[in-house]
Amino acid sequence: MRGVRHLATLLFLTAIAIAAEATGQREVVFPEAGALCVGLWLMPKAVWNVRGRQVPLLLTGAALIGWGLNQLLPVGFEIRFLLAFCAVVLLLRTVRCNMYPVVSAAMLPVLIGTTSWVYPVSVAVLSTLLAVGRRWLPQTERVEYRPYGLRHWLRLAAALALIVAAGFAARRLLPEAWGTGAHYCMVPPLVVTMIEFANRRSGFRKRPWTVWGLIVVAAAVGTAAELWLHRTAGLPMAVGVACSATAMLLLFRRYKPFAPALAITLVPLLLPDGVLPWFPLLAALGAAYFIAAGILTAPAKD
Repeated sequence: MRGVRHLATLLFLTAIAIAAEATGQREVVFPEAGALCVGLWLMPKAVWNVRGRQVPLLLTGAALIGWGLNQLLPVGFEIRFLLAFCAVVLLLRTVRCNMYPVVSAAMLPVLIGTTSWVYPVSVAVLSTLLAVGRRWLPQTERVEYRPYGLRHWLRLAAALALIVAAGFAARRLLPEAWGTGAHYCMVPPLVVTMIEFANRRSGFRKRPWTVWGLIVVAAAVGTAAELWLHRTAGLPMAVGVACSATAMLLLFRRYKPFAPALAITLVPLLLPDGVLPWFPLLAALGAAYFIAAGILTAPAKD
């Protein structure tokens, strides 16, 4: 059964790349689909307190929040990014769900600045397929939902605001090439990483360097596949995705899977040419910050 789960994940991510290239719409690429594959398909034990029918509803709703902020709120990226985070946290608390990759669905369109309807439609289709696939790849019962208090989320919002402010300063103080790439230190899967590390019961807190290494490797293999196989060698995008996803799935057989790491491998498909070669470094810096922020904002004992 483990082989079936791995194959389904690989084929699904490859199909996303095929669809994006066939339509010429990069907004079809939803990196958090990689994380959702890990949590909903790859793991035989349920990791999130979510019902199958909630998956497309929550993800599509979050995608519409981020897309709507871009459409309707004429303010700076920084404010929209923080508002997207706060709005989805409120959504998850309301429905009593801990499927935190939903946060990424709202923050990604703000990060890449998309106003195309293709993005929310893509998220709706992909999340529906994930929910359907979950019926054929059964998991154990849903985990118990344990809500966090307002103070917990305010701490995380403050940690996010700090790096957003640093990115704002970088874009004004550094040369354009560096300033433009600064906010890719906070790609949404890394924000989800902070949320996971802020969970005092998470086993990942005991091995932060392993998780950091998985994220850096994911960024490196995803960047190499997109830069060399697709943009330089001219091979189909799906070839690069298949190679990078295979590499990460093999790593997951040696180390405990970390869902945001698989999402990171798809992020390079959305990056501009000037940022792409630097993404492994940006991801390494961002991962170090968000892992530390998650641990420090939720110490073992308050």
